[in-house]
Amino acid sequence: MTKRKVQFLLAVALIFLLIASQGNRIPQALAGAEPAVAGTAPDTIVTDDGLTFSASEFLTEEMLATEYQPSFTGIDGAADTSLFVDDEPFPGLDGPTPGSVIGADGRIRVNPTTSFPYRAIAQLRVTFPNGGTYGCTGWFIGPRTVATAGHCVYNSSYGGWATAITAYPGKNGTSTPYGSSTAYRKFSVTGWTQSRNWNYDYGAIQLNSPLGNTVGWFGFRWQSSNTFSGSYTVTGYPCDKPSGTMWRMSDNPGIRGVNTYHLFYQIDTYGCQSGSPVYHNYSSSCSTCSTAIHSYGTGQSPYPQYNSGTRITQSVFNNLVAWKNYTYP
Repeated sequence: MTKRKVQFLLAVALIFLLIASQGNRIPQALAGAEPAVAGTAPDTIVTDDGLTFSASEFLTEEMLATEYQPSFTGIDGAADTSLFVDDEPFPGLDGPTPGSVIGADGRIRVNPTTSFPYRAIAQLRVTFPNGGTYGCTGWFIGPRTVATAGHCVYNSSYGGWATAITAYPGKNGTSTPYGSSTAYRKFSVTGWTQSRNWNYDYGAIQLNSPLGNTVGWFGFRWQSSNTFSGSYTVTGYPCDKPSGTMWRMSDNPGIRGVNTYHLFYQIDTYGCQSGSPVYHNYSSSCSTCSTAIHSYGTGQSPYPQYNSGTRITQSVFNNLVAWKNYTYP
């Protein structure tokens, strides 16, 4: 056998080996790999269990055709007033002022908390890797999904992603009329978790229990116009008030300043109200409709005299819809 013929046979054998190895290769998607990185846009979704994906995977043509998601009032008479929890006060998160009382305190206590929309607002007990436990507020946007501020689920000052979150919808002091649920998954976006950009300070929690089917959920919407007229309300669990009590305040005009990423208001807030809904009566389908997620107190440009929330832009809206519809578990 000539040297040339031996080289030819070796080449043929090598080709067959390569074909065989490709045939035994398991496609990455079938091997249970995490979804591919959707990109580096600041509204790219990230989760505490390492997922990165785009909201477009969850948006149907019907969802794209509307600027709002409807509210759901829940089930009346489902509260169990015999449920209580041992309550101990916990502090708000450090960092930019989470809220400010502007002039005389205009907040009013919500008591009882078992009517809609108040029962769809939850006190959040958040534990971070530094071992500290802090207070935040969240609001249901679906059966298992609670929207909140980004710094309530991810806080680089405290070690990153929250290690545990418990939601208490409609909590009233030590009374927990709808029980509680722990978080299964936390959501935010790269603009917050990687860049710490306050323009993207928003997130959400996927709960282990579908409490929203009982307590209901808020509608939410976006608009391209910078005109926000009429009365707006912020409701949550401030930590300058008796522990576990819910407080609200309305103002008309509710929105005093607007920019691309934030709404500014003279409504009083305080620490632990981070994540509260900023809402109004928009339509019969979205009668309790949020347009922002409360996140900061006074001192933020360009309207430092007001408190502010992360505006629900189209990108924020799309992510909230994705989180609302994300598969459990």
